[in-house]
Amino acid sequence: MIEAVIFDWAGTTVDYGSLAPVVAFKTAFNAKKIYPTDEEIRRFMGMSKWDHIGELLSLDTVRQQWQQEYSNDPTEEDRKELYVMFESALMAHLVKSTELKPGLLDTIQFLKDNGIRVATTTGYTPEMMEALRVGAEKLGYRPEIILTSADVNDNGRPAPDMINKIMTEFEIDDPAKVIKIGDTIVDIEEGKNAGVKTVGIIEGSSLMGLTEEEFVNMTKDEQTDARAYVEREFDSVDADYVINSLSELPEVIRSLNQLKEM
Repeated sequence: MIEAVIFDWAGTTVDYGSLAPVVAFKTAFNAKKIYPTDEEIRRFMGMSKWDHIGELLSLDTVRQQWQQEYSNDPTEEDRKELYVMFESALMAHLVKSTELKPGLLDTIQFLKDNGIRVATTTGYTPEMMEALRVGAEKLGYRPEIILTSADVNDNGRPAPDMINKIMTEFEIDDPAKVIKIGDTIVDIEEGKNAGVKTVGIIEGSSLMGLTEEEFVNMTKDEQTDARAYVEREFDSVDADYVINSLSELPEVIRSLNQLKEM
């Protein structure tokens, strides 16, 4: 039987489209006259933000821009400066605006009614998460455990350390009793590395990269194509389940529990 669900945050339970970090990364890099694309930024979504900035700085396109602008490669001091600017931009957004994704509270109620515990992992820092936690609590979302890489010696996703720590705190010794749900490849890799069941969410995901308004205003065929693209991405890393929205998670749990009973 499923005993715990571990959610990601941006793009999974809050921030439809995971737009806040993309905007913050652009704000930081653009201030240095460097212009990574949305696709490049989203490639590393889900990692700790320090690691994410390091990965962006290692891209050939970004390094070439940096060399043209500054006549040298980016240094660790440059990385630190970018991180401070990113953190400032993201914190301003998180303090000002936190929105829950559709279906979240109903899904949380289903989990509560069935005695399933709720925890989260994230690529955000403790400071970022505190702002996000406060905003989410005001809207009725209160996970039992919230972990960042700082809680596990900075061994962030895709390492399994955060999930392992949650299982220990919940006193769960069988990974098959745990689900990890997220909107990025790194989320699925984190779950796979911990041996738990993995669920990828399509609508509002970082992989889809659309606002709710943009998605709703698509034609049916365009929506089908967008969903199919994200599903292929999750299939490429062997996600156990792929769902369109959070409202479909209860059915996944019912299915897993029925398999356990057979």
